[in-house]
Amino acid sequence: MNDSTEKSVILIVEDDAESREVLSELLAKEGYTVVCAKNGRDALDYLSHSIPSLIILDLMMPIMSGWEFRERQRADPRLSSLPVVVTSASGLAPEIDADALIPKPIDFALLMSAVRNCSAPSEGHAR
Repeated sequence: MNDSTEKSVILIVEDDAESREVLSELLAKEGYTVVCAKNGRDALDYLSHSIPSLIILDLMMPIMSGWEFRERQRADPRLSSLPVVVTSASGLAPEIDADALIPKPIDFALLMSAVRNCSAPSEGHAR
């Protein structure tokens, strides 16, 4: 674990509570600070006051899907450059613009490689 990992904040946007918990625990064990949102709307609410280093985004969610979240995130100049790792069982996932795509079920080694390649330290507060 290095200093940049300890300062990195990852936002997990996932509607499945068990998946959120497992991902959160695994990333925390790797030294990341983890914040969770159960849908795109909750994620946008969080992003209104805090900026993470990376977003891990599921696509198939109620209230606001990952596709809609990504559209709104990319339209916001304050958020558009945030790296996004998409996790999805959907065959449509390659159609979404993301920094990495991890198929479900998630291979944790593959996810960690994508997280390390895409994340950068964040201040953890609104910019």
